[in-house]
Amino acid sequence: MNHWESVDHHAVLRARTLLLGSGTINIHEAVDAYRLLAVVSPAVYLPRLAQALLEYGTADPRNPGTRLAVVTEAASAARRMEAAEPRRAALLRKALEACEQELTVLGRTEEARSVRAELDGTAGGEEGTR
Repeated sequence: MNHWESVDHHAVLRARTLLLGSGTINIHEAVDAYRLLAVVSPAVYLPRLAQALLEYGTADPRNPGTRLAVVTEAASAARRMEAAEPRRAALLRKALEACEQELTVLGRTEEARSVRAELDGTAGGEEGTR
């Protein structure tokens, strides 16, 4: 399926320019850019999106519900990565661990157990996340 046709080409250009620019960008801008670019080049940008979401979700204290949404999106991005992606297992494991932690903090133990079961079923996780 070609998602390229349904994406605003100017937005893609802006996202790429933002990421390639010489200035520093904050994690919010990086996540927004990677979300867009993951649609047009998933093999390249899903790992970067997952990593950026994990950094954003675990960077500083905030509402556990917000953190859960962010790390859940990171897990979703990691699941969508190609199986051959070297960082897939490590990113998925890290995202699932963060999901489990946030669900536990929120008292959602059944969901946390479900995530733990998926986590126990994932192989690997030895590779680096960068």
